[in-house]
Amino acid sequence: MAFCKNCGRELQDGETCNCSETFNKVQETEQVTQKKDNKKILVTGGVGVAALAAVIIIFSSMGGGYKQPVNDLIASFNKCDSEKMMSSILPKKKLKEMKKEMKDESFDWDDLMDKMDEGLEDMIEDLEDDYGKNIKFSVEFLDKKKVKGDDFDEIADEYEDDFDAKISKAYKVKVKMQVKGKKDKETETSWLYVVKVKGDDWKISTYKDESGLTDMLTYSFF
Repeated sequence: MAFCKNCGRELQDGETCNCSETFNKVQETEQVTQKKDNKKILVTGGVGVAALAAVIIIFSSMGGGYKQPVNDLIASFNKCDSEKMMSSILPKKKLKEMKKEMKDESFDWDDLMDKMDEGLEDMIEDLEDDYGKNIKFSVEFLDKKKVKGDDFDEIADEYEDDFDAKISKAYKVKVKMQVKGKKDKETETSWLYVVKVKGDDWKISTYKDESGLTDMLTYSFF
């Protein structure tokens, strides 16, 4: 006794089942559908990967954004970290050149950083006389304006002359900075400039700095 291999129906001797053609068509249809589904998954997955890659590229090119160097500078005051302070202002290329020049002249970079750290610690001690112990700096971003025209040209010239670096954009940023200790605090609102150095990150510019933040770079040397 024989049975149909597709539907399992019992067959008489010499009989063939007419379901074979239908089964084959159904199977072909299922295979086509599966191929379409697989293609759809691949396409959708491709779009997802492409979108993720685009996001990664965008964020890696942005770095920490225009706020990052200001936050780094504030953190450098709180931690008395002069190297972090310098990197928030000076282009990487300039810092590298400075380290090389000091090495060539047999000066120790770490010793310089230690001296500057001590300068920051002295600054904190002076502030503690007015505000009390546990001095903390903080900053709040209130507004920003894109720098154009003569101001941009002046900043660009300054960076080329001082650092041999080019900038691609600049913002004038309104910040509210606070210094707070155990017994008192003070808040001041002012404007400062931040620039995007080509091939580098955002940096704080000393150009027309009303905030007094970059003055502390000079203070830390003494």
